[in-house]
Amino acid sequence: MNTSPQVTHYSSTAKWLHWLVAGAIVLQFVLAKLAEIAADSDQVVRTIGLLANHKSVGMTILGLAIARVAWRLTHKAPPLPGTMPRWQVGASHLSHFLLYGMIFALPITGWLMSSAAAYSVSWFNLFTFPDLVAADKDLKHQLEEIHEFLAEALFVVAVIHILAALKHALFDKDGILRRISSAPTIGAFVVIIAAGAMGLTGAGGPAKPVVDTGSDDAAQATADVVTTTEASTLPLWQIDEAASRIEFTGDQAGAAFTGRWEAFEANIQFSSDDPGNARFDVTIDTTSASSGDQERDDTIASADFFDSETYPTARYQAAAFRRDGDGFVADGQLLIKTRSVATPLAFEVSEDGERVTLEGTTTLDRLAFGLGTGEWEDTTWVGQNVEVRVHIEATVTSTR
Repeated sequence: MNTSPQVTHYSSTAKWLHWLVAGAIVLQFVLAKLAEIAADSDQVVRTIGLLANHKSVGMTILGLAIARVAWRLTHKAPPLPGTMPRWQVGASHLSHFLLYGMIFALPITGWLMSSAAAYSVSWFNLFTFPDLVAADKDLKHQLEEIHEFLAEALFVVAVIHILAALKHALFDKDGILRRISSAPTIGAFVVIIAAGAMGLTGAGGPAKPVVDTGSDDAAQATADVVTTTEASTLPLWQIDEAASRIEFTGDQAGAAFTGRWEAFEANIQFSSDDPGNARFDVTIDTTSASSGDQERDDTIASADFFDSETYPTARYQAAAFRRDGDGFVADGQLLIKTRSVATPLAFEVSEDGERVTLEGTTTLDRLAFGLGTGEWEDTTWVGQNVEVRVHIEATVTSTR
């Protein structure tokens, strides 16, 4: 009669997955606690960096957990010692069930929470995970409470799990701990925690070089804005405000976020047949930024960025235009706060009777405008370049 050999230890793969997940979980608690401390100390950029790494490690845990379950379903686990009381066997099964459940639930609720908060999750700035739900402030707060509860519950269950393992190793001496561990896997557990503590808990890494941000002289900046000595003879576009928009896309913690300026006034005179006679004059209300997250919008309006209380408007003016393939480029000046910077706007115009549509794009270097001072000048966690997209719909009248 053939008999299968008794399984006495977990496979090498199972051991590695167990200790990699365990080390990552410990690292998660360290990152979360340091993020709380940084937030309490108003270290905003450091908080962003710590939370970004917390999310990256969380998604790594989710991937390892999926691999661990897949391996467990296809490889038999060693039986528990026959000397264990029935209540301990039941407690062991229950604790493992809870641990597996929370190891999955925590990163998933964190992912959902970030999506609801309009903060996409990136994996160590290499790629971005898709949002699972649309931005929803109330849902974000509900998920935050669930996530925090699960974290506290995981801590309690994990401590009980560790104490039980130590009891079996030091008092029962029944080999429970030896069958899931080896010197290399325990070493990896220690390395993950140590390396993560050194590499992922800093203030955001080395700052990238800061470009020349120009003059802070308000009078000179204002003088640099395009001024036209000759009025255009082209008709003034009648802007459809409901259909028009100015959007922007930035980068925070490796993930893109999109917003728009809710209030702006555009005086546009343009004809594809006479671009040399065209004029753009657009004023943006800098207090009207909307990116799906109130805290981020408040930061955009703060003194470190647009300083909207002091400078409630930004202005773009162009009086020089050139053809570029099928479209055009407006060689204009953008004034934000006290800094005026040459800002070419590439755009195309389509016409349908009296209805005209303009689609334009440009890329801004935020540091050139002094957007992000102090700790925000570090571009590790807040990108330096911002893409701006302009969509204008209007009708053309016969008089100016």
